Amino acid sequence: MADFGFRCPTSLLVDFARPRGAFSHRKKGLRAQTLDGDAAMMGRMMSPRRADSGIVPSMATQPQAEAPLPPAVPESIAPVWHEATDRAGSAVPREPWDYVPKPPVVLDDDGYLIADSMTQNIPHSKRLSACETLLSNHFQGRGGLVAIDASMHYMEGERHKMVGPDLFVALGAKEDEGRASYKLWEEATPDFVLEDLSPSSERRDLVDKRALYGRLGVPEYWMFDETGTRLLDESGAPLGTLLVGYQLRGGEYERVRANAAGRLPSEALGLELCVREELLRFFDPVAGEYLRTYAEQRMQREAAERRVEEAQARIAELEAELRARGGSH
Repeated sequence: MADFGFRCPTSLLVDFARPRGAFSHRKKGLRAQTLDGDAAMMGRMMSPRRADSGIVPSMATQPQAEAPLPPAVPESIAPVWHEATDRAGSAVPREPWDYVPKPPVVLDDDGYLIADSMTQNIPHSKRLSACETLLSNHFQGRGGLVAIDASMHYMEGERHKMVGPDLFVALGAKEDEGRASYKLWEEATPDFVLEDLSPSSERRDLVDKRALYGRLGVPEYWMFDETGTRLLDESGAPLGTLLVGYQLRGGEYERVRANAAGRLPSEALGLELCVREELLRFFDPVAGEYLRTYAEQRMQREAAERRVEEAQARIAELEAELRARGGSH
């Protein structure tokens, strides 16, 4: 792992081709640093450069419905953050899904956020880690990218136009570019996004992020709710389920319906999703089996080794019996 003097656990990008456990924030010319809330330090590090075009040009000119502004930015970094996001002449409005950083933060050379101090609970992290492992193993060698808690910037020059998906899969992304963050004007749009709901992010995940991912053209948006109470159907009534998926049809998200086996098919991944023992699982309809976790692979390997040992022991017994019979004549 490249060492730049900071740890960045909430900004983990895992390429299919990269060995498991290899963190990478390498980028040519990158001098990433940690900002502890000192606005003066942050000002020295952030580039004042801005671009006039974005990944989705229509987002800058499309009429916007009035919506409440995002939560206030912490005072310790507000001056420089607003200087970067609200420069005179910007035609891009503030919107509910605009990201609000929590110091300390880590920026790249262009002033885009790599990571901040937002943390997740242990069950949340375990679920996402399990998903990353399963999907990375499944797609290994096919190209593309699986990312956990990555900083995704979607409009060049507008640093507040950022979102942090809990997990996304971009099958068209390059395997290893030494990414510090994911910029949609340089990368492929993700094919699959998963958000793990929490009380602090419920509104953003259920409403704001769904609207944003739809505008960005993300084909599939999925949500997991460990409580089973927050996911709603089209009428606003509780679904009473832990998992819901949406597929983009004609610019609108439509809910994925379960198949005869009770699983939710993902066209983007070519897999079927369900929840087993409170974990999100992926079923491969081609292989006719679930993608195996490391623990399941180890158990399968150990069971196979036991069968080999038992077979060898039985062969040795039979050979001993044959020798004994031959010696008795």
